[in-house]
Amino acid sequence: MIKKINIPDHLIKELKNKKKLSEPIKGKFYWCLEMLIKNPQHPSLRNKTVKGTINIWEFSINKNYRCIYRKEREEVYILAIVKHEDAF
Repeated sequence: MIKKINIPDHLIKELKNKKKLSEPIKGKFYWCLEMLIKNPQHPSLRNKTVKGTINIWEFSINKNYRCIYRKEREEVYILAIVKHEDAF
């Protein structure tokens, strides 16, 4: 069960910057965070561990963007919001 989500300052600035991410992407990102807390297995998230890691996960925001995060017990640390092709 996830009880806390931590977003680093540089990502908060990115989310506030209109040139970095569009409003629909930001809205969907926040919806995904809510779903992650309520139901991490929700099919829309396509939530899975990053191949070759133990506690690094990813979920899809939409067909072009994903969020990469680290999970430690009941806390999530958002690491990046990136385009799918730029992720790895």
